[in-house]
Amino acid sequence: MGDDYLRIREKENAKEWQIKEDAGVQKGIVHNYFTQYIDEDQMSESGAEDAPPVPIRNQISSRAPAPIRRPVPNVFSKRPIARPAWKPGSKQLITLTLKRDNAAKTSYRNKAGPSRLYDMGTPLREIEPNHTKIYRSLEEIGVRFGSFVLPPRDLRSSKIAIWGDPNQVQLTISELESWRDRSDGSSTGAPSGYSRNQSKDHFAKIGSTISQKYADENAKATRLAQRLKYQKKPANGRKFNSNGYFLWPNDEIRAVDLFGPNCEALDSLRMEFKAYVLFEDARSVFKVHSDKEDSHVNKVLNRIENTIKEYVARDHRPTLLFTVEAPDRYNYQHEVQVVPGPAFGLNRTQSRIPTFLRKKLESSGDGVWENMYFDWCEKNERTMYRAVHDVLDRIPYYRGSIRFSVNYGTFGLTKYHWPPGIESVPQADFAKKIQLSNTRGTLVRDLQLGGSAKDILNHCHQARDVFENVDLQAKDLAEATPSYRAMFYLRHPEKAEEVLELDVRFKPNEAEPGLFETSKAVWRRCGKPDVLSQAPPLEMFSIRLYSGISWELKISTENVLDATRITPQMDLFVRNIQFKKPPSDQKPALSGYRVVTRPSNLRVLGFEQKTSFRWSLKLQPQFIFELSRNDEYNGENPWLPSSTQWAATLHDREWDRKLGANETLDVGEEAEWDPQIDHFFEPMTTTSNDPLAGFHDFLLHAKSVGTFLDGLKMESDESARRMKGEKQDEQ
Repeated sequence: MGDDYLRIREKENAKEWQIKEDAGVQKGIVHNYFTQYIDEDQMSESGAEDAPPVPIRNQISSRAPAPIRRPVPNVFSKRPIARPAWKPGSKQLITLTLKRDNAAKTSYRNKAGPSRLYDMGTPLREIEPNHTKIYRSLEEIGVRFGSFVLPPRDLRSSKIAIWGDPNQVQLTISELESWRDRSDGSSTGAPSGYSRNQSKDHFAKIGSTISQKYADENAKATRLAQRLKYQKKPANGRKFNSNGYFLWPNDEIRAVDLFGPNCEALDSLRMEFKAYVLFEDARSVFKVHSDKEDSHVNKVLNRIENTIKEYVARDHRPTLLFTVEAPDRYNYQHEVQVVPGPAFGLNRTQSRIPTFLRKKLESSGDGVWENMYFDWCEKNERTMYRAVHDVLDRIPYYRGSIRFSVNYGTFGLTKYHWPPGIESVPQADFAKKIQLSNTRGTLVRDLQLGGSAKDILNHCHQARDVFENVDLQAKDLAEATPSYRAMFYLRHPEKAEEVLELDVRFKPNEAEPGLFETSKAVWRRCGKPDVLSQAPPLEMFSIRLYSGISWELKISTENVLDATRITPQMDLFVRNIQFKKPPSDQKPALSGYRVVTRPSNLRVLGFEQKTSFRWSLKLQPQFIFELSRNDEYNGENPWLPSSTQWAATLHDREWDRKLGANETLDVGEEAEWDPQIDHFFEPMTTTSNDPLAGFHDFLLHAKSVGTFLDGLKMESDESARRMKGEKQDEQ
């Protein structure tokens, strides 16, 4: 035994060790087999610093140098190492010495108190019967999240000490909870009726994930090898059962820019159809080879062709249309002027709001107005119909999230042609010039309602001739249940230059009335375009000059973040968002009381809570009207809003269902829904043969909702003036 030990030591001494500066190893201590048995505190406090330095391997010379026998550091001695006595209040400088060290572990060594004493709720030895696995698991968790986790001396205890900053501590606790949940006998498939010890033994046997990880890594490596195989050119002389070719328009769009250097974007096609997909740049042709039947190759070629259609659809110039709603009999003779409007956007662009310059005019009779009115409406309807029809033909090739809705608000011009030195122009001239290609405008979705929330909602509850409840069991419009959404704006935790938007939606909790739970969370990029255009395919405005409420029909694409790019910090942020039931004296719809918690593990740039009410149109219940209260919280009281805006939208139930199919499209796939306009705008009666009937009914609905919002705005403004007068009287 003694001879074997000497031979092992002699072998270790004969090695030529290379010390790396970035390893942070102290002088005289070598990273070899034996160092894993040394306590790290013993390394920093032992007498190993006095050991002679280890020589570094030099360049190999022609003559072999004499063997160097180096003394073994005294850390390998079996004699216990004496620790210097530590006195309270004394300062000791302990630096990071190993690769797995971090600032949290240094704080522990410097005798700093733990940042958090966390109670697991279950004794550690019941979570994991193997003591060695406990220490290894806690050490790995600390290394992963930059913290230091110290288990109790007695593993029958459930309290764990954690060192680190608040973010690291929160991530560590989340992982500890997951570790505890994974160790539960019921979640590992332990049969019912097991005793406690049998359950622990069962978990100890099957709870290890080493074999599963090995299988996953093996499968991942196999898929990677297959992808690389189908990316490379096959061996010379290799014959296939089926071959296909597709000429690519490389002058318009380079395949490398669209699919990657090796056309990595087409890997899903390669794996699905087991085909070689190669691009020959010299001839600008795609080559497809497969041992399968011809149908596989034809499907690959069709999918490649569809990518061109998607590129053309996205690269197509967005449709931007401005129409002026026909005036009523009391305002058709007034001229149009522009007045200063609100600034918007990152550049705070100043807008100009078109409105009537009211003058006292002579009456021309109802006959003149009726002819003008119907001609004006028919022209607008046909112009809008052609614009929507052309856009819908391109939408089936869009991959990703698409939204189709009608928004209401105040219209403002940002770029337009106005004759110099003229105060106002006739309505007909303004309606023609606003359709010029260089005109630009936007819709400020704030309805600018000045009254109280109670008066606004009461006005909606009385509109029984316009709306009905979505839930047919509710008889009164006031019985509509509010829905909640939360919008978070924050920076990407790994890319500070990228701003993200998190849209969290809540649904009622069936178990507890009045409580809501998270139903959906979507991450979106803000203002980061890709190779293809992200501009809305359609923005069609209907400007109402004789009131403050206009509307737009908008088809927009959303830059949704892929699930594979969501980091653990982002996932933890979503899981920490909770709905907090408001106090009995607070109603969020009336006071704007905040009911959504704001996690602190990521820095929030902006937060907005939306409280919405939904009703269906009485004439055509498939259309849903939504009035939402949007509250921001930047004041002294974090639970009450600092500013409030009201917004309104209108959409068809079927729009989201049909366009939802585009979210699951793969490369080159086409949505199966029919892009015909009459499938999106169904008429109220099925007996009509007019192809414009459904679209005509939709325009009537959009206009009727706008008329309702006009009355709501007038009443709220009157209520605001009345409240202001009452306050002045009190003073």
